[in-house]
Amino acid sequence: MRLSRTVLLFLALLLFWQALSARLDPLFLTLGVLSAALTTAFSLRLLEHVLGSAEHTPRIHVGHLLSFLAWLLLQIPPAGFQVAAVVLDPRRPPRPGVVRFRTTLRSPAARTLLANAITLVPGTMTLSVDGNEFTVHAFTPDTTADLANGKMQSRIARAFRQEPEPPPQMHWEPVHDELPEDPG
Repeated sequence: MRLSRTVLLFLALLLFWQALSARLDPLFLTLGVLSAALTTAFSLRLLEHVLGSAEHTPRIHVGHLLSFLAWLLLQIPPAGFQVAAVVLDPRRPPRPGVVRFRTTLRSPAARTLLANAITLVPGTMTLSVDGNEFTVHAFTPDTTADLANGKMQSRIARAFRQEPEPPPQMHWEPVHDELPEDPG
């Protein structure tokens, strides 16, 4: 299992190198192989630390993972427009805060995917992950809607062959006290 993970990482890095360089001459092919091999050698332990060992990482349902990624890509533009509307409209001041919740995602790889997906959506950023407890900064309470209703976690759970999650208990903490109304 570790060998297959090593080979997959090496091939992914080599393909990425080739896509960026778009050159097939011997020098660039050699540099690509060396870069991919060195990066694989140095990053494999870190990858296993973050995602868990290959033996403990559940098999991923590729169809559900691709469905989640497509869904995530469709969430990004509306969230960006929502954040832009708050920034540009003086009548809608931002209300930043920190939300904490627990997830039932068992796999470190699934929790890593959740943390990164949260950060990819405009208006939210994963601040910390401690076991199954997430701390997320949000630009407004509305930007955490897909976390509060459990959609994001459930889609990731299905990709990792786990039962979908119920919506988590969210604990919202404003970053600062409410700003006074502008009299003018």
